[in-house]
Order: sequence, then C-alpha cells, then structure tokens
Amino acid sequence: MIHRRRFELSPDAITDLTAIYNYVAEQNPSAALKFLTDIETKIKEMARSGSSGVSRNWVRPGLRAMPFRGRCIYFRVTDSTLYVLRVVHGRQLITPDDFSESND
Repeated sequence: MIHRRRFELSPDAITDLTAIYNYVAEQNPSAALKFLTDIETKIKEMARSGSSGVSRNWVRPGLRAMPFRGRCIYFRVTDSTLYVLRVVHGRQLITPDDFSESND
C-alpha cells in the first residue's frame, strides 16, 4: 500500500544541499539548480514509496540510504514522514558521528 507521506529535511541535510548547490554553481548555476530540483523530485518519490532504500542500521537504528546521481540520501521513514538526515557524496565514508543528535 502506498502512503501519502510528507518529507522533512534536517538542518544537516539543508547544509549538505546548500554545499552541493554552491559547489556545482561555481561552474554552472543552472546545472546546480537542476540538480537540486532532481534531488527534491527523488525525495518526493521516496516519500511516496516509503521504505525504499537500503538499511544502514549499523550506523544508526532505522537509518536507510538511497543512492542518487553520485550522492547518497540518508533518511528515516515513519507512517507519515520521510525525514532526510543527510545528502552526501556516494563515496564518502559515514559513521554515527556524521549524524547529529538533533537528527534523531
């Protein structure tokens, strides 16, 4: 069954997306805007499907990950909300320290 979930971005995810935009915009501002629009579309799709992604319980209980165009979207999902915790480069090694307590 497909749930109607909303999505929320953590403060860390907003910081990540801002950094992604700024990095890409140095070379191509329109590409940066398109990339962020594409990420938003992907997150909305994930919210509709709910429990997609791969479990990352070894980092934090309930954490899931979804690769997207060289980045990795880390999130938790409930019946009503998909909460995006981080959006980082796909090759970046992550640890529990990459997820602040305010993201719980």
